[in-house]
Amino acid sequence: MTTTATSSPRPGRIVSGSGLPALLRESPDAIPFVPQTPDPCCVLTVDQLRGELLPRWREGVERQAKAMVRRSRGTLEVLTGETLYDRLDDPAHRRAALVAELFRNHQISANAGRLDSRALQRRVVEALAESEPLRFELAWGQAKRTVGGLKTHGQWADLAEVYAVGRVLALVLAARELAEDDRIGMTVYSGGNRFAKALYARPQAFAEYDAQRQRIAAALVGPGVAEFLDYAAVMRSDAAEDERHEERVARHLAALTDEDVAGQMPVMLFNVDWPQVLPLAAGGEAPHGVPMAPHVAEWLREAPDERVPLLVRAAVTCAVSPAAQARWLEVFGDRPEVLEDAIAFVLAVGRAAAARYTAIARADRDAPGRTAGPHTVRLTVHEKTDRPEVPAVLTLGVRGGAQLSQHVVARVSPDAPVTFASVAETQVRSPEAAPVLLADATAAPGTADEGTATPATTAAGADAAAADLFDWLVREDLPLCYASGPEQGVLRALAQVLDPDHG
Repeated sequence: MTTTATSSPRPGRIVSGSGLPALLRESPDAIPFVPQTPDPCCVLTVDQLRGELLPRWREGVERQAKAMVRRSRGTLEVLTGETLYDRLDDPAHRRAALVAELFRNHQISANAGRLDSRALQRRVVEALAESEPLRFELAWGQAKRTVGGLKTHGQWADLAEVYAVGRVLALVLAARELAEDDRIGMTVYSGGNRFAKALYARPQAFAEYDAQRQRIAAALVGPGVAEFLDYAAVMRSDAAEDERHEERVARHLAALTDEDVAGQMPVMLFNVDWPQVLPLAAGGEAPHGVPMAPHVAEWLREAPDERVPLLVRAAVTCAVSPAAQARWLEVFGDRPEVLEDAIAFVLAVGRAAAARYTAIARADRDAPGRTAGPHTVRLTVHEKTDRPEVPAVLTLGVRGGAQLSQHVVARVSPDAPVTFASVAETQVRSPEAAPVLLADATAAPGTADEGTATPATTAAGADAAAADLFDWLVREDLPLCYASGPEQGVLRALAQVLDPDHG
């Protein structure tokens, strides 16, 4: 994957990085007018995936956890005195330091070198002393956005989520061993409903996406290790708190500067649920108070199924890369005003969405009861400059940078580690790559039951969760990932994707 400035972690950001803006600016002519889906490089049956790949993925999570444990113990052992931690001669403080040391690793945390290790150790000591088991809390994730086929092929969890979920599960397993407490777990709070009023995203998609990530987690390690919940449902669980939240949002909206909003652009254009926004606007609504030009609305209403995805792709591309507009005007022929006014609409809604998104994020920082109790330890996916004791977890690893799984697809190849990028980036920069599809068919005799999973990874709960794993991709004919290379090499790379020595 080509790394761009927008895909690297940046302290203080509140939206994930993306290489799409750079691609659209640098190579506007490389993006086709209509989304292209190459013929698949291979088609796996779900029986093959569950019987051959899943056992290897389970092993990969365990191997990651063991590697984290070895590193944490090894680095703490060579530390002299109390350079980074306090009271290492005390068993409770030493266990807490071992857990904290998990995150002082640049492979795990974006802020590993800036982490306030003493403050994190104190927090872990306090959490481990509680009667309830320590629970990590991480706000992360919402259903994917296609953005006219620029970002992803659909809304649902795929191999990128397997990789990201597997990494956070390995963290929990490592913490359990280091703290000598198998009850430690993690709660992941999804951001769908939390930011829905900013992004116009659909609640039904959030619940389905969270259920998919929950099934992936259970299939990898069994139940009880991680739980995926709706942030808004937990943190704003009653009408009174919801009203107070809206008051806080209003205060922060009023205090925003132009720089605050500009800092979230143009990446925010790729987060708005445009297939929801455009039909609403064409029907007469004004999302974020922005009306759609009547001739654009009329043009959309004439053929919405065809024109909504086309206009999303065209308007977002041109909003990010004005140099692309001349080329796209050819598509609109004698209706250049449709594209021109759609670009203005997308920019206005995008800026308003960025403002509200920023205000919501800041309002939530002010909210009381941000955690579930003193036994919780907060993690983040975006480094908090004002909270140096909070580890900023790299869910897609160092190569994934500031990107998150909901914004990318994975690409595997036999001779290189897995990489992550949008569909457009993948197709332009790796033109030989093609989708890996899943088919709901019975595997050849003997394939479904093969594999080398250990008894610890084939617990009944994990096997039950695997029964319908990725049926959502089969249902909508969506790819698991992209791949380059011969089929046997691709299968080998898929099996190794969570192995710390290969993935």
